[in-house]
Amino acid sequence: MRMRSFFIGVLSAALVFGALSAASSDASAAEGVVIGPGQVPSAARAALLAEIQKARQSNPAPFLAVAAVRAQLAELDANKRGRLAAVTPYLKSIGAEALFPMLAELAVDAPARGDLTDTAWAAWRIGLLEATGAIRDPRSEAVMTAILESPETDFAVVKAAAEALGKVGSDRAAAKLVLLSKASGPKQAAILAGMGECRRVLTTEALAKTLAVTTDIATAKLVIRSLGNAGSAWAWKTPIIQVSGEEAVVRRTAAKALVSAFVAFEGEARKAAEKSILVVADPSTPALIESAKKNASPALAVELDALAARFAKSPIR
Repeated sequence: MRMRSFFIGVLSAALVFGALSAASSDASAAEGVVIGPGQVPSAARAALLAEIQKARQSNPAPFLAVAAVRAQLAELDANKRGRLAAVTPYLKSIGAEALFPMLAELAVDAPARGDLTDTAWAAWRIGLLEATGAIRDPRSEAVMTAILESPETDFAVVKAAAEALGKVGSDRAAAKLVLLSKASGPKQAAILAGMGECRRVLTTEALAKTLAVTTDIATAKLVIRSLGNAGSAWAWKTPIIQVSGEEAVVRRTAAKALVSAFVAFEGEARKAAEKSILVVADPSTPALIESAKKNASPALAVELDALAARFAKSPIR
């Protein structure tokens, strides 16, 4: 289904749906699809509600566009090709003006779930988080923080919220992710998996420390992937990410942790480390590999030589 025809086909329904939603909105009783407004701290909540109301009155079109996507969830779910319907591209196509409509849906006054299937509901919640994160607006920080501090434990939802908070990229967002990642519990793995999107020295060092002490293979693999994301050579070519000025330290820190993980783990974790090393492609990597060979067993030394050869041939370098 083409995106343009999608929105044309549901415009009439969206106009009615959006108008009813706006008219019936009551922040004291309503709930978003992930949290309710009462879970956002009072000062941030007041600012959020004011911004949503202002946006709804001055430019209702993005609210109607978000409602249009929501109205077609059942159809998108029925025609999905993977585990979940690809909702995120539809929401991202609305543009940055969708910020407050999506924050309202996530945390303030979303319509009830109704008879949506589990997969349609999951696609909607995750899609809203991913599309909001893509905007990288600091005004989403309070909502994402509240979601991460809420009782929500669904891995994909928590991971998407951590990614969205990470994409804000502020000092406060980075510090919050590091703090939350240290708390053991059902959300820890998802936060570790998502915080690589922050690409700040603080979060990268926290990931490196976690990887250095963990003995759990599943945790190691997701932290390895998160470090690869944090130090990704391709990602750091993006101007909005370069603004932090922390590329050299982030990539070097990630590379050092990943080479150490390549040495420390075997099997799937070692393969994951190799992949992330090639993704980060930091200039310090050949020296790190050579240093690792000094205390390596003959078998590991062979694998390190093979890694060095693959790194030398990598087109990402």
